[in-house]
Amino acid sequence: MSDAPVAPVPTIDLAQALGGELTARAACAAAIDQASREHGFLVITGHGIDSSLIDAVVDAARGFFNLPNEEKSAVAPPGPFDFRGYLGLDTTSLASTLGDDATPPDLCESFNISGFDDPVVRNRATVAGYEPIFLENLWPASPPELRPAFEAYYAELEALSRAMLPLFAAALDLPDTWFDDKIADHTSLLLANWYPPVAVDLHAGQLRRGAHTDYGAFTIISVEQIPGLQISLDGIWHDVPLLENSFVVNLGDLMARWTNDQWVSTLHRVVIPEGAAAQRDRVSVPFFFQPSFGAVIETIPTTIDEFHPAHYEPVVAGEWITAKSMAMLD
Repeated sequence: MSDAPVAPVPTIDLAQALGGELTARAACAAAIDQASREHGFLVITGHGIDSSLIDAVVDAARGFFNLPNEEKSAVAPPGPFDFRGYLGLDTTSLASTLGDDATPPDLCESFNISGFDDPVVRNRATVAGYEPIFLENLWPASPPELRPAFEAYYAELEALSRAMLPLFAAALDLPDTWFDDKIADHTSLLLANWYPPVAVDLHAGQLRRGAHTDYGAFTIISVEQIPGLQISLDGIWHDVPLLENSFVVNLGDLMARWTNDQWVSTLHRVVIPEGAAAQRDRVSVPFFFQPSFGAVIETIPTTIDEFHPAHYEPVVAGEWITAKSMAMLD
C-alpha cells in the first residue's frame, strides 16, 4: 500500500433496499445522501451481480489487451465523436479535461462499448450532427468470449443503475420516477482500462490516470484488488478502500450540477502503486451511467432555497459529455 491515508468512504449494503424493504430503503437513501455530500464516493455491496461474471469480463479484457497492437488497433475508433473501441497507450489524458496540459498522457489502454447495437434503440436515440456516438460497437474477433461477457455485464450494470436511481431520488426528496425521462435513451459506456506492468520508462509525472472528475451522472467501478485509485479530500490524496465483491460508486459532474453541488463530483486519479504491485498489470471496468443525449440538466428544485441559489445554467447532457471526451483525446 502507499503512504496515503485511507479515505473514509462508507460501505452501503443495497440488498434489502433493492429488495423493496421500506425501512432499509429509507436508511439506504439517507446513507447515499450523506456519502454524496461528504465524499461523492461510496462502496456498495449486496448489488446482486455474480462475481463469476465480473471475473469473466476481467479475464476477457486482459486477453484482449495482451494481443499484438495491430490486432487491437483493428477496432480503434475511426473518427471524431466516436469513443468506442480501442484506445492505446499515450492517446488519452484525463487530466486535460480539467485544463491540465502539464500532466503526461495516461499510462493506460482501454476498450469501450455503448448500448446502441440494437437498431431500434439506435434509431430512436440518434441525434443529428452526433451520429458517430450512436454507431454499433466495434467488436474484436479475439478473444471470442469478450463480446458475450461484455454484453451480459453491460446489461447487468444498466439494470443496477436503473434500480439505484429511485434511491438517489429518495435521497433528494424527489419522486421515485424523477430521473426516468432523463435516462430513457441513456448514452452509458462500459470501459475496460488496462494498466500494464511498469516495466517501461515513464514520462516525468506520468500516472495511470491523471487527476480528473467523471463527466456523467455516476460511475460504477469494478477494480481488482491492486491499489492505485485515489480521491482528493481537502486537498489530500487518499487511497480508496478495496473490498472484495464490491463496487466503487462515484458521482459525476452532471449529478453535481443537478444537485447544485450539494452532492460532489470528487477529483480522483489512478497512481502507480509502490513495490511489487507496480510490476503487475491492473484491470478496472467502470460503467459510466450517462443521461440521454438530449436531456437538459437543470438544477433540481429541492436543492434550491434562499441560501442556496442555483449555481449553474442548464446544459445539454450529450453536448457536455462530448466536449469533455474530446478534451481527453486532445
